[in-house]
Amino acid sequence: MVPTKIANQVKQTVFNKADAQVYGARTRADNSAFLDALVEAPEVGGILKDYIAKENIRTYIKDAILNAYAKKRKRELLAEKTAADTVKTIFEVEAEDIYKEQGVTVCRSEDGRIFVVSEGTLLKWETALRKALELIARKQSLILNGVTPSICLQLADISASITDGDKKHITTALAAISVKARICSS
Repeated sequence: MVPTKIANQVKQTVFNKADAQVYGARTRADNSAFLDALVEAPEVGGILKDYIAKENIRTYIKDAILNAYAKKRKRELLAEKTAADTVKTIFEVEAEDIYKEQGVTVCRSEDGRIFVVSEGTLLKWETALRKALELIARKQSLILNGVTPSICLQLADISASITDGDKKHITTALAAISVKARICSS
């Protein structure tokens, strides 16, 4: 087990290196090479070898540190745009938040329309859609006079593996079921 102080020190080092390398916005091969370099770096793998078996260091860095880094980047990208901003941009109407739960916000416009804005990553857009649909199913009061709320997915683009063609395919597929998407990238 890595002591907390050491784990935090290594984590901060990796986060700084990941920022410098724009981790996540590069190809899978580049990210793999970056991970290999972290394992060999004296200030990362060199420290961790005192607490973790050599064959487990790569997995620890990937699962415990770089996954946390990706989640941090997602939060940062999504925090730049509020749900009300997204409703205004996508639906061209002013709205206010009326309900929030983890990753999903319900907004109401002045004319009474309801909007559900669900956050996620572009790579896992299905999860964001599922969260929106589950909220609507649980909160039947969001369906007014038989009209289901408009759904918009606010998706963080943190992966270089998704091409512009992939993005268009995702937004076109979502539009086919009347779901809008706003892609947030750096």
